[in-house]
Amino acid sequence: MIEGLNRIVDKVEGGLVTLLMLLAAVVAIAQVVARYVFNSSLYWSEEFLLYALISMSFLTMGMGVRYAAHISVEAGLAFAGERLGRALKIGAAVLGLIFAAVLIVLGWRLSANTLNMGQLSPAMRIPVGYVYLVIPVSGVFMVLRYLLVLSFLITGRDYTPPQSDIKNA
Repeated sequence: MIEGLNRIVDKVEGGLVTLLMLLAAVVAIAQVVARYVFNSSLYWSEEFLLYALISMSFLTMGMGVRYAAHISVEAGLAFAGERLGRALKIGAAVLGLIFAAVLIVLGWRLSANTLNMGQLSPAMRIPVGYVYLVIPVSGVFMVLRYLLVLSFLITGRDYTPPQSDIKNA
């Protein structure tokens, strides 16, 4: 079940990040054209690009868990035995799970409080609380990823992240 959910999250994360990247590129190009060809400016483009880049950063945190791309100290695992190494990996995944839960709780509070205050972004005039929703959403994605890793480790299997070949993408 967790592996099926992770396949769905793979598609959602990949789709959202790809869409944000595409929109950011289009808006950046449109801003350059507007500024240098039409001697005008898209007043909201910088704010949009900032929000898009921040959202991509949060959304890719779950991908980092899935592909084991986050910073880790593996030198200690080389000296630990198999049982201690597995315990350390489980401990690291549990700490990651706690961090993701904190992202969900505090991110939700931040988003809800900002929505209640009615704060709008300066240029685009959208509720900032909606922008902040990426924080708890990315926390949920991370929880699913860490549950996948833990399901492997607790059942005695090693978690091997999927291999990504950029040439075939």
